[in-house]
Amino acid sequence: MTGRTLFSTVPALPVVPLPVPGEALGSWIAAIAQTYGLTVREYFGRLEIPRRWVSPLIERDLVIRPLPSMIKRLQADTGIAKDVLLGMTFAGLDHDLEDACQRHRAPCSACANEASRRAGRPVGLLHARAVWRVVCPDHPPCPKPVEVGADVPLAPFYGQVREIITFLDRAAFDPTAFANIVGKCLAPAITAGAFVRFVHLLNAHLSVRVAEFDALRDRAGFRIVRVFARNGDGEPLALPPDARNDPAVSLVLAWQLVANPLHTLLAGLHTINRVDHKTAQDAAQFTALVHLLLEFWPGEMLGRLVTGKALSRRDWGSDGVRSALAIALTEHWSNDPSHAERLAEAHWNHAAWTGILFSGAIRKRHPRRMSQFPIAGPFRHRHVTAGTKAARLIGQARRDAWRCRTWSTRAGLWRFMVKPVAGNRAKPADPPEPTPGRRAPEGTASVEDHIAQSVRLALEAHGPLPTKKLRARQRRALLRKLSATAVKGLNRGRGGT
Repeated sequence: MTGRTLFSTVPALPVVPLPVPGEALGSWIAAIAQTYGLTVREYFGRLEIPRRWVSPLIERDLVIRPLPSMIKRLQADTGIAKDVLLGMTFAGLDHDLEDACQRHRAPCSACANEASRRAGRPVGLLHARAVWRVVCPDHPPCPKPVEVGADVPLAPFYGQVREIITFLDRAAFDPTAFANIVGKCLAPAITAGAFVRFVHLLNAHLSVRVAEFDALRDRAGFRIVRVFARNGDGEPLALPPDARNDPAVSLVLAWQLVANPLHTLLAGLHTINRVDHKTAQDAAQFTALVHLLLEFWPGEMLGRLVTGKALSRRDWGSDGVRSALAIALTEHWSNDPSHAERLAEAHWNHAAWTGILFSGAIRKRHPRRMSQFPIAGPFRHRHVTAGTKAARLIGQARRDAWRCRTWSTRAGLWRFMVKPVAGNRAKPADPPEPTPGRRAPEGTASVEDHIAQSVRLALEAHGPLPTKKLRARQRRALLRKLSATAVKGLNRGRGGT
């Protein structure tokens, strides 16, 4: 609430409970109703919300796509500024995240208890529904011992987690926020929604161990422990829940792969065995890693790895290129006793990456440069090109593909205002014409002869009707004239009978 005026008008209610920073709108409305001894349904009636709209999902509907009319009435009741009220909802949220937030709810009990203690009442926080908050930045979970090395400092590691979550809090409402991380050319393809899905993709299919953390550069080093397997049809299978990483570990790994892919892929992420004990298992792990990355990386990010003869097709087999790149990536470890091993690991990663990327299997499986698993699995619609003009198309393709997976009914109070689309009902058959001398069957409207005659006389008296499109006033005048003539003829006909 800092930096914003809390009240903008004089409230209509004599007592207004103050909202807690980060509180959700539904929680605050419940506090107002409790102050005056009303139920939430009764107070919604004051806000002109129909009773049938108040369901167990009303708390979700209030924070996703709120109604402007309800916000206006609530502002007049409480005097709270409109921007403060909208700050208690997801108004302005990136549409890529809106559908995900309606199905997400992971409250941090420590944050909720602390906010409730300070306010003296139960408080529900808005961030409980924020799907990009993979972990709580203030109370991150403790990773399992197998996930973090014994000498890894957890304080700076959690500090980077907080920085990432803070950035995502802004990027969720600003689609251009990633421009400062990946550049303006790539920003249209990398949004907060795409990044969060990348985190869950890595978390479900790749298990790693944090081997080290460079606190000076906020950079972690990882070693792959386990990768996904495939079923008999070749489809990738997610890791069992007990074998997956803590979400905080996958969050940091995904961030480094997006913010600094070259260093992370070649020098910061290694397979399970050391460089002098590499086996077929290491090659399989790196192959699976490449397939995961090709599901997310657009062409521009791939181009950053291919430019400068780092991974070019012509020179990828040259040992000089690999050595030069490995030396450049491990230069800041040159005075460390482990520099020789790090240099050899970077050299091996370079050879493995280029060998897989330029292999015949990849080119055969991706003839149109569409990124999929070698055997089509659940991950699709990810373009991979080496150009620099496809980021906007990639971003649109991702949004279109994800839109097909979302719910048909969107969340928010707006869903009650959408009229149901009528189905294609069969056109009723025309009623049979009545036989002369017989009465028309019941339920069939028969037109009397004098009524039809009066309408015909009215049309003949008016003359030819205009063929061009008339304005609303002109149409009403024409109908009044025709109806008056028809009624006059109808009365005359009735009087003569």
